[in-house]
This record gives sequence, C-alpha cells and structure tokens, in this order.
Amino acid sequence: MPAPRKMIPKEKIMNLIEKRYNQREMSEILNISGTTMTRLMREYDLSTKPKPDQIIGKRFGKLIAIKRVENTKEGRKVYKCKCDCGNIIQTKAKYLNNGDTRSCGCFEKNFSKYQEKNYKEALKRVGEKHGMLTIIDVEIANTKKYYKMVCKCECGNITKRSYGSLHQYNTPSCGCHAREMSSIRMSENILSHFKSSRNKSWYFKKHGEIIYCRSGYEVIYANHLIMNNIEFEYEPEIFKLKNAKRYTPDFYLVKEDKYIEIKGIPYEVIDINNQKHSVELFRKNHTLEIYYWDDLWEMCDLPYKAYTNYRIRANRLGIRVEDYLGKILYLTY
Repeated sequence: MPAPRKMIPKEKIMNLIEKRYNQREMSEILNISGTTMTRLMREYDLSTKPKPDQIIGKRFGKLIAIKRVENTKEGRKVYKCKCDCGNIIQTKAKYLNNGDTRSCGCFEKNFSKYQEKNYKEALKRVGEKHGMLTIIDVEIANTKKYYKMVCKCECGNITKRSYGSLHQYNTPSCGCHAREMSSIRMSENILSHFKSSRNKSWYFKKHGEIIYCRSGYEVIYANHLIMNNIEFEYEPEIFKLKNAKRYTPDFYLVKEDKYIEIKGIPYEVIDINNQKHSVELFRKNHTLEIYYWDDLWEMCDLPYKAYTNYRIRANRLGIRVEDYLGKILYLTY
C-alpha cells in the first residue's frame, strides 16, 4: 500500500536530494506516485540537484571540454573545449562523443605524421586471429583517415574490417559463417515442413506408414518402387555441397547406390533456386538421375499420358487427386 503523502518528512526527501536522486527515483524509493512526489516537492519548496555534467573535464582526442555553452536552435548541447595546442573552440556534444571532432583543426596539419606513427602500431596486429579471420595486412584510407585490417577468412576469402569491428562479434568471418548457418536452418526447415502432415497433401504408404512428399510425380514414382519391391529411401539426407550450399535428393535406391531427382519442369525452363548448379556439384561424388513426366509415364507403365486425366478420374470418383494417386491408381490398372 502506498505511503500517505503527509507522513513523509521533509528531511527524508532532502536526504535523497543530497544523494542526487531525481524525482522519479525518489517516488519509487518512497513508494508514492509521481504526482504525489511533485506535490511534496512544491509544498516543501524543494528541487532536485542537477547531476554533474559527464562531459566537462573529459578528454576527446586533443580536446578537453571546459564549459557548457548555449544550446543550438535545434536543442543540441554545445561545449567550449581547449585544444592541446592552446586554441579554444566550441563544438556539439554529439561530435565529441562520436569522434567526429578530435582537435581544433591542428590535427589535420599534423595528420601525416600521426598517420605514419599509428600505421606502424597497426602493423603490429598482423597475425592476430579473431574468430575465423586472421589479419594479414593493414590498408590505409587517406580520404577517411582510418585503417582497414586486411583479413583472410578460414574459407579462403579476403575481407577488410576495422579493428574495432573484429571485437564486435563472437565469431567474425567474411560472411560465410552467417550464410552457412542460414543454409543449415533453411534446409532443415524445408525438410521438416514437407514431412509434416499438417503442411502437405501428397503422400504414399510404405510399410503401413504414411510418408508426405512434395508432388504427385513423387507419389507415382514411390508407388512404382513399392509395387516392384525396390528398396528405397525418400529424401534420405541433406548433403553439404560447399559452404552455405546444401542439396537433398528425392530418392535413394539402396541396392543400386543411386539417387533419383523427380522434376516436373526442366531446369532450363525454371530454376528459381539455381538447383541445376547443385545437381552438377552433387554429381561429382554421387550417381544421380533426373526423371521427368515422360520418363515416369514410360517407366511406370501408366494408363494415361496426360497428367490431367488423373485429376479427371479423381473428380469422377468424388475424391481428391492426392488420394487417387496415393491409394487407388496402382489398384485400378
């Protein structure tokens, strides 16, 4: 229950003011509302003490902030600063804090000497390793007046980073690490999505288990394998082809040690995810065959060449084409 306003003595509030608490902090300590705190301050004729300016007396490069002056029209804080060379200037607080202003201008005149000195210091960092990056050289950018660390990534790529950014991440890399993690997540998510009964309609039954797949073409081919007692696995494994690139073949024929990809449209017509390149990489180490609709029609000895006919047959039976391909097709011819 909040403390009554009249029961809080003036001395207690004055003690908090001496400790430089503001009104919000005092209201929390005294367990009263902000409005009640304001009324008490007015009744006791008290005011909080301004907190000491954190900038005054602080060094920014060759400048030391010595006095706060009138704000700009936009309300920006402005400070009078003394440079090591003796000059006095006025500059905005944000320029001091972000490093844009580091001298009265004399720094520019002596920049080449300063640059040479710090370049030698930067070269001492060559050989340091940060995450997946190893510093191999230092590059100077004259126009922006800072150095870039030339780094070699474990993947072989060369990238340039500021020294500060190398400390910013737990596992800095040229970008390959983030792409690799993204590739893993996407591959796993896509695979689980299509194997979930809530997300897909196409299916076939293998040893009494319903297995969901991506297309009616795959259903037809899977049932062909089942009818001919050909041992197979559906989407057996996610293969890493190279960094940030993965590929999952549709079928694996166990005895033949061969992978099968079922395609509705040739890669030359549509290849949104650049799968043709993945297939080429995969074939370097594995046997892979690609079957299209004409191949399935001939191989599986299907009754109708036009895929639309199966949908018509399903409509006549009053069932979904998914159920016709998954349950009835191989029982009716």
